[in-house]
Amino acid sequence: MTYTLILSHPDTTSFNHSLTEQIVLALEDEGHQVRVHDLYTEHFQPVLENEEIRRRFSFDELFTRHIRDLREAAGIILVYPDWWGMPPAILKGWLDRIFRPGIAFDHRGEEFMPKEKIPLLTGKKALVISTTNETNPLTQDGMYEIWRNRVFDYVGVDRVTFKTFYGIRESSARDRRQWLKEVVDLTLHWI
Repeated sequence: MTYTLILSHPDTTSFNHSLTEQIVLALEDEGHQVRVHDLYTEHFQPVLENEEIRRRFSFDELFTRHIRDLREAAGIILVYPDWWGMPPAILKGWLDRIFRPGIAFDHRGEEFMPKEKIPLLTGKKALVISTTNETNPLTQDGMYEIWRNRVFDYVGVDRVTFKTFYGIRESSARDRRQWLKEVVDLTLHWI
């Protein structure tokens, strides 16, 4: 199977990068292919321009690679930090540009009449991994609902797994080693 992983953290020494490395190793050890997109390293342009909305497509080669990888993937993995209760803006921009009509969903119906939504990512699953300095697990409930109901359900992804690692700032090296083992176990269970 092929999976696409979207990493959204600018610091290459971050725990998010360590999590990503472990996820990739776990999947590759099981014989899977992982296409990793580090949005910051790729300099992904998150702004959806009006021209692109009207055209319903981008001529950007990176954009085209993201679309191809999304379509070919059995699953989508997101790894990001919680900043101000949300993912980094670059990940939201990725959603804006990649989860578009004709790519992730479409609408069918007569012009000027109510349209039927057609999800285009059915049969895929998602794994959402986040980190936060917060220590209260309730802080992520709203974000889980957004991912599940407003993003993945809309495009037809019905199997969504979440994991948040809390208290990152105060975590010890021992905590982080344990969390890296947890993410491997979670990944293997998810596939």
